[in-house]
Amino acid sequence: MNKKIIMSLGLAVLLTSSLAAAQMNYDKSKGSYAKSQQSNMKQNSHKNPLIAQIMSLDLSDEQRDKIRAIMIENMQSMPKISNAFSDTNFDKELFIKLSKEKQEGKIERKAQMIASVYAVLTPAQKAELRKMIDQKMAMRMESSMGGKSKNSCK
Repeated sequence: MNKKIIMSLGLAVLLTSSLAAAQMNYDKSKGSYAKSQQSNMKQNSHKNPLIAQIMSLDLSDEQRDKIRAIMIENMQSMPKISNAFSDTNFDKELFIKLSKEKQEGKIERKAQMIASVYAVLTPAQKAELRKMIDQKMAMRMESSMGGKSKNSCK
């Protein structure tokens, strides 16, 4: 009888400590997962990867505000496809026209936005951005080559 009680208590203690350890590991991994997700969200908060890189630079609050204002202005200058919709109607021709305008002006608007944002940066930030772009391009080249070095293709 005493043997069964001792065994039951020992088993209960072992099970409880195992569950507690598992919970601690889960909490730690959940915390690091949340941090990595938050970091990814910060990096991917922009559809334009170049703007995401610019925002990752050491910018002053004034620079961040100017860049946000430029981005908002750029978004507001885009043709509004929603204008083709009314409460009761859908204007097919207007939709097509606005869609074409939006597509055709996309590169020009993007270039203008980048030029405006680039003008906000200091020379040191411009140099850092250039270095980041070069590193990203090198990584892309390396991954597109399958990670093989030039010398391995003899």
